[in-house]
Amino acid sequence: MTIKSDRWIRRMAAAHGMIEPFEPGQVREGETGRLISYGTSSYGYDVRCADEFKIFTNINSAIVDPKNFDSNSFVDLKSDVCIIPPNSFALARTVEYFRIPRNVLVICLGKSTYARCFSGDTRVALADGSIPTLEEMATRAEQGELFWGYSVGQFGRITVSLLDAPRYIGRDALLEVRLDNDEVIRCTPDHEMVLRDGRLLPAHQLRPGDSLMPLYRQLVRGYEVLYQPSNGHLYPTHRLADEWNLRNGIYPDLPGTHRHHKDFNRLNNLPWNIERLPAADHIRLHNAENYGEDFDPGEHSQSIREAFERLRQEPGWKEHLSEVQRTRAQQFWDEDRYADARNLLRQKHLANWNDERRQIQRDAMLRYYTNPLARQLSGEISSRAWARDDGSRRAAQAQHARQINLRSEITVDLVQEALHRTGSIRGAARLLDCDRTVFRRFPEAIAAFRGLASPRRNHKVVSIREQPGDHDVYCLTVPETGNFALAAGVFVSNCGIIVNVTPLEPEWEGHVTLEFSNTTTLPAKIYANEGVAQILFFESDEVCETSYRDRAGKYQGQRGVTLPKS
Repeated sequence: MTIKSDRWIRRMAAAHGMIEPFEPGQVREGETGRLISYGTSSYGYDVRCADEFKIFTNINSAIVDPKNFDSNSFVDLKSDVCIIPPNSFALARTVEYFRIPRNVLVICLGKSTYARCFSGDTRVALADGSIPTLEEMATRAEQGELFWGYSVGQFGRITVSLLDAPRYIGRDALLEVRLDNDEVIRCTPDHEMVLRDGRLLPAHQLRPGDSLMPLYRQLVRGYEVLYQPSNGHLYPTHRLADEWNLRNGIYPDLPGTHRHHKDFNRLNNLPWNIERLPAADHIRLHNAENYGEDFDPGEHSQSIREAFERLRQEPGWKEHLSEVQRTRAQQFWDEDRYADARNLLRQKHLANWNDERRQIQRDAMLRYYTNPLARQLSGEISSRAWARDDGSRRAAQAQHARQINLRSEITVDLVQEALHRTGSIRGAARLLDCDRTVFRRFPEAIAAFRGLASPRRNHKVVSIREQPGDHDVYCLTVPETGNFALAAGVFVSNCGIIVNVTPLEPEWEGHVTLEFSNTTTLPAKIYANEGVAQILFFESDEVCETSYRDRAGKYQGQRGVTLPKS
């Protein structure tokens, strides 16, 4: 079976009346100006929508039953324009009347002007850190896979959203939009881009210097965080995935719980990989992962108390107490067995350490170190301490320097991997078996780990130019917000209108009934007497034994908008 070209379509239309009325070329202009094109394309035919519509409505509380359609389910409309309500659909018909040959099967695809599409190699930013192409996503979606990415929601806040129905749309002309980070977006000319101020603008209206809504992502202590344009703050992606679960009732928002990555991969922020655990259970789970199933922080706490009691029974215990305290403090901060207690201490510290308190401390330190007298005092204190040194202090420092494990073979890649795996400099040093001073050799890696690295600018348009020829185009739908983020680092409008048509069987004839589904949260507009869908013809090398006419199909010869027949 082969797809038929424009030559074959013109020949069959002229000789057998396969399409009436028939347009042998592409019509792009009308009396009122630019049209959504219709007519013969390289390997297909773009059909027009007639001015007859049936719009679904629930004002009469009717149920849409495909076996028994209720007339109260629809409102009839005859107009040059049809507005489909949000999350609703409408039925229409083609202007053209078709007569399908006996050895031909016809497939209908939604026209990309309504779909607002991208080239198949366009990559999408997903919440698990991957950036598949739209073509790959369409193939995986056929196997039932679901995808979550990023979108701009209410009040300009970036959220994690479900990216629904990635799919092949058809073929169309493309524009190339180049950004200031050298990323390139190839999309249909009318595809709407999300501007920095939240407005939508078709790609063909963009101009160099226009600012697009940015997606800035980076790693902080092993977790992905993203820049929220609404307030200028960084926010953890796993918390956005947790918010998606809460919005959809996956689990309740209980106090005293932690967000946990089920697969222990901090970069996999798909909502199904996030769960809520009681804080103590979460800490215990990660301690077991890091230090083994036998780790019991309670036993270590008890051993500390018992050792202290034994110390109190010894003569002169007070004189030795300071040395014991120093030893215990060193063990507490260095030994793995006390990791659980250290985590609890850090959590308590972070809970009491809010932005206001941090700012107060920053201001106090700034006032102190910008005061010449304070700097002079600090210098005098240090000088007096070294002046009193009998040599033991210098010897101790020299001994410590000789014992430092600097491991010159450690690379920046190893440092970054260790930081992201452990989530702390102390943990990374332990994993690499080196001293923490090693990390001074990698200031940029440490800055990125702490979230101090500046994101690259990637939200300004540099150039726009046309791409020659027609190309395969793909898109997807985001029911929650109507937009999604590309791996190029910007947000774009989604494909909101889906055209559904049953394949046209051999020897069927009639007007094609079209179903337009508006999957967005906004009203969608359909234009009558302009292109709405693309018809592809496939000719078999063998004539079928039984055609649609032979079966006396119930939709044979249909005219007008035809409802399902029971």
